[in-house]
Amino acid sequence: MRSRAFVLVSALVAAVPAQAQETSSGLSGLLLRFFSPSNPVVLAGNPNPAFSHAAHFVSQPAAQGTLNQLNRGIAQQLSTFPLGSSSAGFTYTFDASVGVFQRNTETFGPIFAERPLTAGKGKFSFGVNYLTATYDTFEGRDLGSGTGIQLYLTHQDVDGSQNNLAPWFEGDIIRADLRVDLENQTSVLYANYGVTDKFDIGVALPFVRLTMNAAIDTSIERLSTSVDPFIIHQFTDGTINRTYTESGDAEGLGDMVVRAKYNLFNKASSSMALAADLRLPTGDEQDLLGSGVTQAKLYAIIGGGTGRFSPRASVGYTFSSGSGEVIGELPNEFNYTAGFDLAPHSRVTLTADLLGRLQFDAERLVLEDETFRYVLRNDTTTIRTTTRQTPATAYDNANLLLGSAGIKINPFGRLLLVGNVLFGIGDTGLQDKLTPVFGIDYTF
Repeated sequence: MRSRAFVLVSALVAAVPAQAQETSSGLSGLLLRFFSPSNPVVLAGNPNPAFSHAAHFVSQPAAQGTLNQLNRGIAQQLSTFPLGSSSAGFTYTFDASVGVFQRNTETFGPIFAERPLTAGKGKFSFGVNYLTATYDTFEGRDLGSGTGIQLYLTHQDVDGSQNNLAPWFEGDIIRADLRVDLENQTSVLYANYGVTDKFDIGVALPFVRLTMNAAIDTSIERLSTSVDPFIIHQFTDGTINRTYTESGDAEGLGDMVVRAKYNLFNKASSSMALAADLRLPTGDEQDLLGSGVTQAKLYAIIGGGTGRFSPRASVGYTFSSGSGEVIGELPNEFNYTAGFDLAPHSRVTLTADLLGRLQFDAERLVLEDETFRYVLRNDTTTIRTTTRQTPATAYDNANLLLGSAGIKINPFGRLLLVGNVLFGIGDTGLQDKLTPVFGIDYTF
């Protein structure tokens, strides 16, 4: 059963049980610092002695459920964001008849997917990608406007009646609109080495900088005290609106990925490979730089011809092992990609891909109607109601989709300049409308 997001406490701070735990000082605790015991929302005491009660808002263990879920969702999406392909842009096959390596494709390959071709024995490639993402929505809810995620705080049950009808002033609620400005700047160093003509190993090492600015705009809704001749609930400055802010940033190593790929066959018209990615919890999860969980992805890749146009697709499954302190357990995933390379010129490759991740039994943020009951001071027998949409937790499959479109340019030698755009498709999970990516790649 879903619990309400917060509790409005109409009592002295000293009377609040000290059961809520302080949150982490890292970036993972930023959202949870709102309304924490060390950061209460204090209301002004009523000047009328008959109704004087200095009201406070503080978090209880169940009260921060919505913010905690949002925090986990953001952390999960950030720590498992695609790092890009470490496949070599130039791939070779050793021609024994002439004793030299020959390029075996006319394209430079994908940017965020994988192709089945391997680099060639002894071939080493190295590169770096840089991306900046500013996230717009979470589960289809606007993060920046304050209207996407709204929390409602209810009054403490002062008299123990187990409802908010007596005393009548318990029917007031406070609306809290959450705004989050979240920016992710990630540089990924990647390398790939051809152990044999058919077997590659690779690594992707991300360095992440996160900046989060969050605000909660609170507004007292006088449902039950609107007709009273005196004001019972107001902030200490005499208003019914107040904004609370938190901000922070973190930077460091993210979760690194170790990769292996084995080419089963490579013909002029088709090719196929089996691959494995191992994502290691090398990032600091307290600062949202990592998940704290190990993931292993096994997948198969098929590709078309080696000419100027080369389609490809992959399917795989990701197993998650362990439990992070911030994220908890990550769901297992079914992974799939589909795309193509097109070489309009010998030094230019256009590339596009659809990147899909189907998470099984994932924690989802949904909205549910919640009805608030109240009475008026001069009519305590008539129960009035009002309905608001409030966040709740549901468990369901989540299909996370990204589109990738880019270009690789070979100005000279075996150097590649990379430009790419990632764009969110649908409204599942944490989404950025457009994420630019720039990089370089060199094969030795």
